[in-house]
Amino acid sequence: MKKYARIVDGKVDNIFETVNAITDEFPSDQLWVEVTGLSSNQVDYSYNAINTDGVWTFNSGFPYPSSPLGEQLRNEKTQRLDKVKASVEATALQFKVDLGLATAAEAAYLLAYKQFCVAFHQVNKQPGFPLTIIWPEIA
Repeated sequence: MKKYARIVDGKVDNIFETVNAITDEFPSDQLWVEVTGLSSNQVDYSYNAINTDGVWTFNSGFPYPSSPLGEQLRNEKTQRLDKVKASVEATALQFKVDLGLATAAEAAYLLAYKQFCVAFHQVNKQPGFPLTIIWPEIA
């Protein structure tokens, strides 16, 4: 899995992880920089992005160690995903389906959960991201 930062007007405005080529995920006219291995205190939303002779560096604009927007997004994402994950794990839903023990309603819920996870991990493909996010809900 590779991690990329999108640069717009000298700032990081999106961070995305994928196993695909970034141009398979987003239009090729966007500027994406691979940042695999960098932590959120090295590159984060709203960080300044500086290209010096082809080498990208990122900074938050001292003295802030991470951006408030990045922190808010991570907290929101963690809370939303953890809540849904906990209910699926607590009921051993995947195991019930795998073993043929799930009811039709349980199997349908697991499918909805998987669709939710895919939509959830693609919120940063939304047009207004990161300032406007429509968080997916599980039915």
